[in-house]
Amino acid sequence: MPRFTQPPRSRFSDPEDLAAYDAVIDRCRIQGIADQDDPELGAPHVGEYWGGLLNSPLMTGIASAMGTFVRRAGERPDSYTHAQREFVDQVLSADQRSNVVQGWHIADGVAAGVRLEAVEALRYGHEEDLNEEEQLLARFIRRTVSGSVDDDTLARMKALMGDRGVIEYAGFTLWLNWIMRMMQLIDSESPTDEQVDAQISALKEGSLAVPDFRERLN
Repeated sequence: MPRFTQPPRSRFSDPEDLAAYDAVIDRCRIQGIADQDDPELGAPHVGEYWGGLLNSPLMTGIASAMGTFVRRAGERPDSYTHAQREFVDQVLSADQRSNVVQGWHIADGVAAGVRLEAVEALRYGHEEDLNEEEQLLARFIRRTVSGSVDDDTLARMKALMGDRGVIEYAGFTLWLNWIMRMMQLIDSESPTDEQVDAQISALKEGSLAVPDFRERLN
């Protein structure tokens, strides 16, 4: 039995809740993760994660808008790149020993420019294979989560992506940590270790084509 189920739209009467509920549904439609309309819900079912979050429409509307912002930052020249963003998924997945975001984000990461060797280094515990920039990013990500970013790491990060980029990268790192913990609370479906390992092998062999990650920038 799921821990949370998507509430019907009729449960809410506040105009702000209803507007937020509809905005989340619209974004899920764009992303292709909305089923056909369910008469009992008065809306399509949008999966375990978004459906569970919709028990708080206002919070979920904010989460949806934040998701769009952090994905699109890489389209600007004054922030982190898409590859740097996808690298955060790999660091936090390794550190949390969780596959909850790995269904999409290994292939998306490689498509965006993350080295598959870096994915393997993080997942399989041989981080000496990370290059200099990857080691810096991993250190910053981890120290942002633990609240222990030192001056030298910060200076190097500012040199890499500028003040705005660092602020936004820290924001994304903490935001992704929030997402992963919420997915774990909701108990969203997660690929097994064997499925993730098979995905990595298929990418190495070229039998799995990388997707167009830009389809998920909304």
